[in-house]
Amino acid sequence: MKNLLLLFLLITNISFSQNYTTAIGIKGGYPGFGTLNAKHFIGSQTAIEASVGGFSKTNYGTGAFVMLDYELNSELDPGFSWYYGGGALVGFTSTPEDRPFLHSGINGILGIEYTFSEVPINCSLDTGPFVFFTPRVSFAWGGGLAIRYAIR
Repeated sequence: MKNLLLLFLLITNISFSQNYTTAIGIKGGYPGFGTLNAKHFIGSQTAIEASVGGFSKTNYGTGAFVMLDYELNSELDPGFSWYYGGGALVGFTSTPEDRPFLHSGINGILGIEYTFSEVPINCSLDTGPFVFFTPRVSFAWGGGLAIRYAIR
């Protein structure tokens, strides 16, 4: 009986460690001033987050980028969790003289998110460092606010 109860608690904890499978929406902040954003759980506590959109980098103008992060999530309360992870960014910008530059780098991420139980809305707030390798090695700190439609 005790083993059956332990198994039930373990399955319940794994099954409800997040309350959505995929969330799709928009994200604003640095490096993207407006991006399409999606987060998809690939395990009970692991997720992939992708952002595609506009890019602005000092001294290089504007352009576009793609960023992909791998995240580990931990639930604090039902609907409320925190996460951390990292990923990579690839993008391009151009100067006012229309000289294009390739930007590539890695990033770390630390954030919190809340998914409403009454409506399928997910909000997240995150921050973290960026290390750019091209066009020159540089360091930046970024973050963003995402509002997404949660698919359960």
